[in-house]
Amino acid sequence: MFNPYLTSPAPLDSLWRVHTDGITWVPVIAASIIHRGYESRVVDAIVDSGSQFTLFEGTIGTRVGIDVRNGRSEQISLAAAASNARVYFHEVTLRVQRQSIRTVVGFCFELSVPALLGRHGFFDHFKITFDPLRRGMQIDRAIS
Repeated sequence: MFNPYLTSPAPLDSLWRVHTDGITWVPVIAASIIHRGYESRVVDAIVDSGSQFTLFEGTIGTRVGIDVRNGRSEQISLAAAASNARVYFHEVTLRVQRQSIRTVVGFCFELSVPALLGRHGFFDHFKITFDPLRRGMQIDRAIS
């Protein structure tokens, strides 16, 4: 399924504005999690191949009945955080564009965005093709 990029004003650096016509793009898709029959609100999740894990902001897990802090816990480094952040891992159903998969995601109360779709939990289930000519990305379920 093809998904257009979310666009926003380009960085203030005049070099980038010249090369981007004043806009930049963010690979965002609608995603939610399901736990014991409860589905979270749909959030704009950033497709982030630089993120090792698929992460959701901690309160999203709490709102679907997950005892977030009771999950397997790790300190990880987040690019947007000044220090390491505590992440709690749980198995959930991840819903992305009408497709659902059972996977493990991390919940982090220090996450500055609603969700990051990373290598573990997302990229290991989906094939993503970034297409600059169409200004979007093609998302296909990986066949295993």
